[in-house]
Amino acid sequence: MDSEKTLRRPCKIMRNCSCIFAKQGDGEEAILFEGGHPIPFFWLLLLDSDDIRALHEKLKQAPRNGNDGDFDASIGLDKLKALVRAANRRDYVKQYYPTCLSLYDDWLYFMQISDFADMKIYLDLYEASLTHHDPEHFIDGMQKAITRFDGNREAWFDCTVAGTCGREGRNKNRRRFVNMSEAFRDINKKALHGSFENRKRLHKKRFPLRAKHIILLLSAAALAAACFYFFGR
Repeated sequence: MDSEKTLRRPCKIMRNCSCIFAKQGDGEEAILFEGGHPIPFFWLLLLDSDDIRALHEKLKQAPRNGNDGDFDASIGLDKLKALVRAANRRDYVKQYYPTCLSLYDDWLYFMQISDFADMKIYLDLYEASLTHHDPEHFIDGMQKAITRFDGNREAWFDCTVAGTCGREGRNKNRRRFVNMSEAFRDINKKALHGSFENRKRLHKKRFPLRAKHIILLLSAAALAAACFYFFGR
């Protein structure tokens, strides 16, 4: 009997970054999206003040010198309520972040159709909380963001994949967000192109600077030679 229970025990994942994960129908846990600090914008749109209070209670008990692996700082959101809450904030995204609206729609749809067997969306924000000097400071920042959403006041966020929905998690799921979201692919492509262009510009800037150094060295050498010729003889 004990061995049977062991076989049916859900397989837990190693979470070494902030993430959204799901407990799936086959008993596996799968990371859907990974994030860092600051927390991806879309994740915050799933939350209300009660969720933030629940997270605060978890983080107050968590070790501050790194997770020892035994403590689970994640919270579970009611999937339906969280997605309805996020959908109701769509106009906020449309008003302040229109370039991210297509990505937001795709992300919400992907979250809707993903396998959350127990109908809970799990958020593990432990690693992000460690970038603050205490949990209270971290929670206060999240609460301020929620207040701005509900008060229809703009908050600053980075309009990148990492800053909006987060990086797609490494899991065994056949259904991949990158395959179903053209907006996700476009933003990633622009980020890569922008990085390439920045490297090109940086490379171009180095040549004039190097040329100036060469000119100065040649001028100094010519001056030294002239001084030697006229005064050193």
